[in-house]
Amino acid sequence: MNMLSESPRVVTIGASADLDAAIAALVLANVEDPVMRWVFDTPLRMMTYAPRLFRVLVTHSFLAGSAQRTDDGRAIACWQPPGVEDDDGEIAAIVRDGCAPEKLEDLGGVVEQLQLYRPKEPYWYLSALGVDPVAQNQGRGALLLRARLDECDAAHRPVYLWSSNQRNVPFYERHGFEVQAMLRVSTCPPMIPMVRRAR
Repeated sequence: MNMLSESPRVVTIGASADLDAAIAALVLANVEDPVMRWVFDTPLRMMTYAPRLFRVLVTHSFLAGSAQRTDDGRAIACWQPPGVEDDDGEIAAIVRDGCAPEKLEDLGGVVEQLQLYRPKEPYWYLSALGVDPVAQNQGRGALLLRARLDECDAAHRPVYLWSSNQRNVPFYERHGFEVQAMLRVSTCPPMIPMVRRAR
């Protein structure tokens, strides 16, 4: 149910000047994310390394022409179109620097498993979706997701994501995603690969 008093629109992030605002919104949206807080397990690590991580995701999505936000800047979606991949080396370096060393092997094991669930055919990848906490549960995340999914359906493309928060799984299921597995290694919270089949 859309509870927005005014109807926001989905816009493509088209200027590098907008990247900082998108990164800030994603950091705020993820301050209670179980996997994010397990990886960056102190306030200092979270506020040092999460912005760097989201800068990579937002920038890559922006360069691919597929970073989106609501026009009020409260919700952000980072997409990778078929054939475009994030720079895993850059992401791995940030995680390696920010994560407690004793957790790195466990984390690497889960991330390796996640790769097994990516669709075999060309697909869209949702690398990040976040809503500023003061604007959550008002329909912005659904608005962003539906906008891209309509395009994916028109092109008959599957969509892949992995959820780092079990509470978000029903939201994605309502939009046609299916849980592929619940991946967990040692003390790392579950990572949940999900696929929305081509329509």
